[in-house]
Amino acid sequence: MNTESSVKPSGGAPLSARLRAETKALHTQAERSGVMGRLLRGQSTLSAYASLLVSLHVIYRALEDGLSAHATHPVVGPLVGEAFARSASLAADIEAIAQRDVSIPAPAPDALRYAEHLREVAVMNPPLLLAHAWLRYLGDLNGGQIVGRIVRESLALPLDAAQFYEFPNLENPMAAAGAWRAALDGAPLDPATQDRIVEEAAEGFKRHIALFEALAPAPRLDPDDSQSAA
Repeated sequence: MNTESSVKPSGGAPLSARLRAETKALHTQAERSGVMGRLLRGQSTLSAYASLLVSLHVIYRALEDGLSAHATHPVVGPLVGEAFARSASLAADIEAIAQRDVSIPAPAPDALRYAEHLREVAVMNPPLLLAHAWLRYLGDLNGGQIVGRIVRESLALPLDAAQFYEFPNLENPMAAAGAWRAALDGAPLDPATQDRIVEEAAEGFKRHIALFEALAPAPRLDPDDSQSAA
C-alpha cells in the first residue's frame, strides 16, 4: 500500500469525518500489522502482549502529559478528558502480568521515538495532539472493546490484568465518544490546522504500524521447516 497518498483533501466535511475517511486505509493496515494482527487473530503470547503494553504506556504517558500541560489551551483544553486517560490502567495491567512470572521488557525504540515526537508536538503545535487523542481514545472506546474481549479470552487474563479496556469513570462510553467527537468538530480550528491534524493522524497510524511490526515475534518453525531451511 502506498501510504504517501493515503491522506486526500475532503473539503467541507467535519474534522472527525475527515479523520475517519482519510486515514481508513492506514487504520486497516495497522489492525493487520505485526503484533496487533496476531493479537486480533488470537495468536499472540502473553510475553508479546506485555511488550505491546509497555510500549503503549510510554506513548500514552507522553500524550497525556502533553494534553494535561495544555488544559487551559483554548482549542486543546476543552478536549482534555481525564476519564479517557489510559496511563494508570496500562501500568496496572503491566504489574498484574508481571505477577504471572512474565518478564517485562523495556519499551521498543519505535515507541520511544513516538513518545519523543508527541513531546515535540506538545511544545511546537499543541492542537496536533488532538490527532493522536482521536486515534487512541476513540479507538479504545470503539474497536478497543473488541480487542479487549479477544485479549481476555485468548490469553486467559483476569479483569485485573485487562483494565486498559475498561472506562469506569465514564457512565456511557459510547455517548462520551460521541460528545468528544462533536467537541472536536466544533473546535475553533482554521482549515489549514484541520489539514495538519489529518496529516498528523496519518503520521500516528504510520508510527503504530512501525511499532506493531517491530514487536511481532518471529514466526515459529516446526522441526521439518527448520531442517529444510538448513
